Amino acid sequence: MNRNAAGRASVVAAIMVGVGALASGLINFLFVLANVASLPRLLILQDPIGFALRPRVQPMAVVAMLVAMVVLVGLTWLFVRMIVRSALPGRAAAVFFGTWGAVIVAAWIAGVVRAPLMLMVLQIPAEQSEILMTQFSQISTAGATWGLMWGWLTALVVALVHRSTNAGPAPYPTTTSPPATYPPAPQPPAAG
Repeated sequence: MNRNAAGRASVVAAIMVGVGALASGLINFLFVLANVASLPRLLILQDPIGFALRPRVQPMAVVAMLVAMVVLVGLTWLFVRMIVRSALPGRAAAVFFGTWGAVIVAAWIAGVVRAPLMLMVLQIPAEQSEILMTQFSQISTAGATWGLMWGWLTALVVALVHRSTNAGPAPYPTTTSPPATYPPAPQPPAAG
């Protein structure tokens, strides 16, 4: 696959993941404001970046959100670029599942990077190590859960972009001609 098509697919994936993460965080925050119970809210819509653009928020929470967003978008761009560049033309299913897995892994890594920063915001005492570990686990796996539930949308679009950039003329000519010989075959002597 040419590099331009891989670049286009990876940029599309990075933009979709970034917009999707911000939208998920904002919608999740609005559900909290509307007093929606946490069970249906968290089953449907995880917050992969810890949406922190709200009133009276601590600055470290905003830093954690921005770091998670940069890691999520950057790793998604990198992983999808590698997947699409290595995929053969016509292998949209491989691009789909590879991209979906890339979104899951990138979101999980973003959660692992965000978790220590959020634990600083929560200020849980070190004596309560069980609560610390539970919070770390919940924060770090929220991104992976979001990638599992919503990453298929990005994967579908990337697979369609991959397929459309490879939809060109047939690889072989439709007319058949005898193969050229090199060097040209000697001509029989002329009678005369």
